[in-house]
Amino acid sequence: MEKNDRESALRVSMEEEENRKTDPKETRERSIIIIGSKSVGKTTMINRFLEKDEKPKPTIAMEYSFGRKAGKSLVKNIVHVWEIGYVASSLISTAISGSALTHSPHHTTLLMMLDLSKPELLWITFEEILSAVRSALKISYDSKLINDMIECRTNERKNVEKMIDLLPLKTFIIGGKYDEFQDFDLDKKEIIGRTLRAIAHSLGAGLYYYSSKDKILLRKTKDLLCHIGFGAVLSEGKFTSYDKPLIISPGSDSFSSIDLQLPYSKPSMIFDTIKQTFIVRVPQITRNEESTLEDPSNDPNFNEPIIDKLKVQREEEINVLLDDMLNGRTQQIPIPDPV
Repeated sequence: MEKNDRESALRVSMEEEENRKTDPKETRERSIIIIGSKSVGKTTMINRFLEKDEKPKPTIAMEYSFGRKAGKSLVKNIVHVWEIGYVASSLISTAISGSALTHSPHHTTLLMMLDLSKPELLWITFEEILSAVRSALKISYDSKLINDMIECRTNERKNVEKMIDLLPLKTFIIGGKYDEFQDFDLDKKEIIGRTLRAIAHSLGAGLYYYSSKDKILLRKTKDLLCHIGFGAVLSEGKFTSYDKPLIISPGSDSFSSIDLQLPYSKPSMIFDTIKQTFIVRVPQITRNEESTLEDPSNDPNFNEPIIDKLKVQREEEINVLLDDMLNGRTQQIPIPDPV
């Protein structure tokens, strides 16, 4: 009888755990996946949110951290934070899979962080992130779950325009480095702000401007992360003046208030219209024009004496071999003609 009681208790416990992981409404654990521009302040924002007094280091691939906070029942609520250092669908998919181990996908929120101080890279970066996110969602979830998540997000909103293409995950676009962006002329701030409002609304996302050097924006962003990560109440607010930091909650905007001329009704055509309107005013640089990426092996934070020594030795061997080939001291390596 004692054995049967233990087995029954274990079965009930496992059922409760499984229900907790699949419940789309109630949860004690949530996840935030942050992906965005290089050096835009993702790590600093996370450290401020989790109250970590650490000097930020470059995120090469992905960093995981977590925070705890006591709720009304004194049971700790947990937030899992996944910071993606390199835009890749495989890394985003790994974070999505990791979050699914502890709670329902309905409690995972995506933060796309874009660098306001580099408008010439803004659309290119956004397209890369969105493409990687869509690929990661297809890798991580089956079509039925994706449709269920979209349906759930649609039901949460009062009114969804036909032109909106909701992402399955709750999403926010964070405009970083506002302290540098605020000195731009008003016309440029307006076209950038209008574009960010349009893409955020198209995806059913919220839009927040952020700077680690502005106390008010720092507090508002921390309040947002507490709302996302711990379910804290977030004061409703909407600030759409382009000479001030934009703050727009998901579902509170509309294409009519953004005042964009959108002659099409298909989401893909709408994105193309938004893009063309933006890049005519703010030309984007090509990949060939971008500055060369820094070599992480030269960063003192990632010193590996043995590996570094072997790397230098190998580079010297290659340089000697190339020099011999160029000066005719070594037989040229034959290159076959294309078939």
